Amino acid sequence: MTIQKLNELFDKGYEIKSKFGTTIATQLKQGMDEEISKIRTDKHLTVHGKKAKIEELKREVAREVFDVVAKEKVTYAKVAAEATALAKKMKTDTIKPPSNAVDVKLFEQELAALQTSIMLNTNADTAIKAIDAFQSKYGDEPYYASELQKTFPTFIQAVTSIDDSPKHKQALTRIYSRVEEKAITPEVAKANDILAYFSDGENIKLFREGTPQHNTIKTYIGSIANHINDPEKAVGILDGTVQTFAGMAGTNVME
Repeated sequence: MTIQKLNELFDKGYEIKSKFGTTIATQLKQGMDEEISKIRTDKHLTVHGKKAKIEELKREVAREVFDVVAKEKVTYAKVAAEATALAKKMKTDTIKPPSNAVDVKLFEQELAALQTSIMLNTNADTAIKAIDAFQSKYGDEPYYASELQKTFPTFIQAVTSIDDSPKHKQALTRIYSRVEEKAITPEVAKANDILAYFSDGENIKLFREGTPQHNTIKTYIGSIANHINDPEKAVGILDGTVQTFAGMAGTNVME
């Protein structure tokens, strides 16, 4: 059920990331082409009047675009926060043991016996082979692998106390890597994927500069589109409350 919920949240996030920019650019182009055409064919406006009307339209539409982008960023941030919280919880959930209690008991007995054997061993190579054989026998089950992972520090200490040469440390590292990998349940694997995917959180950039979507928006609302991923700042520039490198906002921002 939890994986299903994570999949649903992933789909929502993917929908926003992959389709929002195209949707906005397409709607903007269609709407602006129609409005600009009306202005240019308006016989009651002078050439100067038409230019002023188009500039006014650009500013008005730019505000609408930034408002929509701001709302979509909030929506994405909420989805990301929910998915991240759920994924983190999933990573901390205790791995359930196999349903066969007898098999679990046998595993526990053999693990205890292995620990004793390793602690008493006087040959590092023999000890490493025993550990590797045990992980090969039980490691494919995430619960067993996770239990073996917990005891691994004692194995490392025991083996390196016999011989701490790089060769033996590397052998232990390889075995531990296999155990660590096998201890990852499908739930944890999904959680890791979700955490990586939503790592942008509130800093999501819905438009990438130079893409057809970004270029389309820039064509219709001007250079102010360069700030589309920070809609609050963009509105501030339009209002003249945010300083830009070119001077106070509002200076040629629609060109």
